[in-house]
Amino acid sequence: MLKEDLFLPSDLVRLILSRLSFKDNIRSSTVCKAWGDIAASVRVKSRRCWLLYHDAFQDKGVSYGFFDPVEKKKTKEMNLPELSKSSGILYSKDGWLLMNDSLSLIADMYFFNPFTRERIDLPRNRIMESVHTNFAFSCAPTKKSCLVFGINNISSSVAIKISTWRPGATTWLHEDFPNLFPSYFRRLGNILYSDGLFYTASETALGVFDPTARTWNVLPVQPIPMAPRSIRWMTEYEGHIFLVDASSLEPMVYRLNRLESVWEKKETLDGSSIFLSDGSCVMTYGLTGSMSNILYFWSRFINERRSTKSPCPFSRNHPYKYSLYSRSSCEDPEGYYFEYLTWGQKVGVWIEPPHSISIYDYSILDPSEAVNTEYVFI
Repeated sequence: MLKEDLFLPSDLVRLILSRLSFKDNIRSSTVCKAWGDIAASVRVKSRRCWLLYHDAFQDKGVSYGFFDPVEKKKTKEMNLPELSKSSGILYSKDGWLLMNDSLSLIADMYFFNPFTRERIDLPRNRIMESVHTNFAFSCAPTKKSCLVFGINNISSSVAIKISTWRPGATTWLHEDFPNLFPSYFRRLGNILYSDGLFYTASETALGVFDPTARTWNVLPVQPIPMAPRSIRWMTEYEGHIFLVDASSLEPMVYRLNRLESVWEKKETLDGSSIFLSDGSCVMTYGLTGSMSNILYFWSRFINERRSTKSPCPFSRNHPYKYSLYSRSSCEDPEGYYFEYLTWGQKVGVWIEPPHSISIYDYSILDPSEAVNTEYVFI
């Protein structure tokens, strides 16, 4: 066979490589220089995650900053006159935050972009005015396809209450659906939007809302043992749905097998990383070294139970990593970038920054300026 017979046209190679996963794209780039150049040109950039820390308890008003876990840099705090001290974060996606005024519970909600300072107010939602309501949105509110989704069933054991809103609408659309598993959809984790559907996971089922067909379905799945205090997140990557169970001191990761309707335990993430916080869960690929195959947490529920080297229990107010390789927590020096608890507690959420923005576009906090008081009296 002649060498020319093994040659593939560059257009065909580009088409093939553009359809590969990030991992396979990297592998194909090692075939030859020509393939490497094409693979790099069609490679989808991996999602980045920064930690946005939000402090509404200072006398000077609301402030916020960013922490880049890859660069291990934290920005100086910046004031947010656009927000009130009672503002809270409900959900994070595509660089936007869904927020609310906690004094009015859920009724007053709005989108806020911390990179552009843009704010979009939502109409009041009095029907879902409850702290037991979980919210999510499909994409940035600047896109026509954006949909805000809320689910609440605590007030009724026989009905699932769902509210939706699209940008430009003046009212919310409210619907009730039969609750086929009344005892199971009382403890929900985060809401996942994937491939046009909203997912919620309970002990033994997966709730699926189709916003196009306006249907709510419950898919039975093999149960994962529940702890008295369940701490779970769902995320997706390349069409696969993953569940992180951090109810015990040793977090577990599962991937949904749709054909068998079971959660399959994953011993590793095959080079991926998952960033988890109370308002977001993002899975990304392509990080190297100590940032690969990890779970990176910022959660008030997990921080409350974490052990600490300090005798002061309030010194847990910083993120930490859990390695699936070693099955242990990773002690990293970046923890000192986070102030210990003063008034209240800083709220942290992972957020995806625009690719055009670098952490160095902001004023970086010098490590010597970080507050690390060992004892705090409130």
